[in-house]
Formats: sequence, C-alpha cells, structure tokens
Amino acid sequence: MQKLFPNERLGRKISKWYLLHGRHDLPWRKSISPYRVWISEIMLQQTQVVTAIPFFKRFMRQYPTLKSILGASEDEVLALWSGLGYYRRARYIFQTKEIIKNLYKGKFPKDFDSILSLPGIGRSTAGAIASIAHNQPFPILDTNVKRVLQRLHALPDNINDKLMWELATHIQDRKDLFPYTQGIMDLGATVCLTKEPLCKRCPLKKDCKSAFQLNTQISPRKIIQKKKMALKFYLFFDNEQFLAQKNNELSIWSGLWLLPPEIPINFVNKYTVSKDFTVTHQLSHRTLEITFVVCKMKRLLRPKTNHEYKTVKINSYFDLGMPKPITQLIKNL
Repeated sequence: MQKLFPNERLGRKISKWYLLHGRHDLPWRKSISPYRVWISEIMLQQTQVVTAIPFFKRFMRQYPTLKSILGASEDEVLALWSGLGYYRRARYIFQTKEIIKNLYKGKFPKDFDSILSLPGIGRSTAGAIASIAHNQPFPILDTNVKRVLQRLHALPDNINDKLMWELATHIQDRKDLFPYTQGIMDLGATVCLTKEPLCKRCPLKKDCKSAFQLNTQISPRKIIQKKKMALKFYLFFDNEQFLAQKNNELSIWSGLWLLPPEIPINFVNKYTVSKDFTVTHQLSHRTLEITFVVCKMKRLLRPKTNHEYKTVKINSYFDLGMPKPITQLIKNL
C-alpha cells in the first residue's frame, strides 16, 4: 500500500482544490453539525444534489436542530420526504432519532461504531459524519470517490472493497479533514465525471494514471430491465376534503398514505366519476402503471372499512407522507 500512497500529499492537493473550486454554497455545508450532515447524507443516498437541495431546506425549516425533531412522528417525517423517493430512508431517520432520544439522551453520538450502528448509516455515511462534523479521520467511499480512486490508480472495475477502503484511508488529508472530505466528493461529482472527465481541471492530473485517456476501466452501466406493476386508486373528494388510506399491504411505499385501491361498500352509487386515466411512474427497478379514478362526492362519507384511513383537507395534502404521483393528482384538483 505504501507504494500507492507514500504520504498524504494527494489528499492535500484535494483540500487546496476544494477551497478554491468546491461547492461551498451547498446548504448542508453551512452551520455544520452532526445532525445536518446526517440528514444531508441520508438524502444524498441515491439522490442527486440538485434534487436534494429543496428537500433539505424544507426539512431544516421544519426541524432545524436535532432537538426539534426528537418529538416528530413517523408520519410527520414521511410528509417532509414526499416526492423524494426511497422512503425507507425517511423511516431510518425516524428510527435513528428515536434511538438518539432513548439511548443517547438526545445527543448525536460521536463514536464511529455508535454512528455506524444507527439505522440507514453505512460505513461511508458514518465516515462522512465523523470526518465532517467531528473532525475524525474516517474515510468515505461513495460512488464518486470510488471512481476517483479507481482512475487515479488505473484499477479495474471489479477491484475488491478492502483495497478501495485502504486507498480511501491513505489519501486522507488528516491535517485538514473538512475540505478534503468535501473536496474528494466534489472532485468525483464535478470533474472526474463518468463520461468525458474534465482532466484539465483536476488537481491530481499529474498523478493520475488515467488522466487524459478514454475511460476504459469503468464498465458501462448495465441496462436494468424494469418490472411493470399495475396499480389502481380511487380519489374520493368533495369540495374540501379527500380520503386517504394508510398503506400496510403494498411492498412499495410502505407506511405511506395512499388512496383507496377499491370502492368502500357504503360509497356505491354516491359519487360521480369525473376523470379516469393512467400515468406511468418510474421507480429504481420498477415501472408503475397507475390508474386513477377521480370520484366527486357531494359530501365525503366515513368509509365502512377495516383499513386505517383519514379525511384530509385538500389544501393540506402536503402534511401527509404521500408518493409523488398522488400528491401531483391532489395538487391539480
């Protein structure tokens, strides 16, 4: 390993580059705290920065501190997540804050192993929290960082994780962890791109074994054949309210509020169908074909059902954790 990294000089180059060219305006890089780093890192799992920014800002407006979120319900956390997708992450946030409240007396843990044990936090996320918020020398290895290190050493795509973690550890600028950690993420996201890397802008171009070459080591992404899934929902509403039903059956959108998938027995002949249409919604490994039947009622009734439901004011739909296709439908009523 020493042959690959005789010292931290490469990490120092990344730190200096970040101070000049990094994305300093990202909202989670201001008022640094373990809480803010944690929420941003969870949001950025499988989500692009530009998409995460408005959700992070909205989340911080509602819960600006760790203390402020400790009393939140799961529904309240999911409501702030509506539209961001991968809702399991929101449930991990709820589970984690409950652990912090009950086990750590409302304080975010500083010990790396304790951070790593929290729901939804893997080794790279724990490293980001420890290094950025606590200035502890733990590495990160997300997709962007891995690409930088692979190209730096001209390593094949199937390199084992143990070696990658060793490389990530040895390149750290331990004297200046904050700019280094942010910098290597930015380097992969804005310069060492998957296609057509901007080698002229890279602070490691004189050291990189792949600089100014076509990216032959990074294999093209596999085309994933998505499974199709057909769903049907009924939107029952009057002039003020609509009917929402808690999802305890579908594997997707678990724990979110949806619309009824069938007509309650006491609703028969008491509504008028105003729209009936189908939309396509893409998930990571699945294509949803969702049919919506929009049903107008003079007065919204209490359904005779054993499912958990609630009547919701139309202009308060954003208070519930609902998937994007449904919130878009209600928003346009």
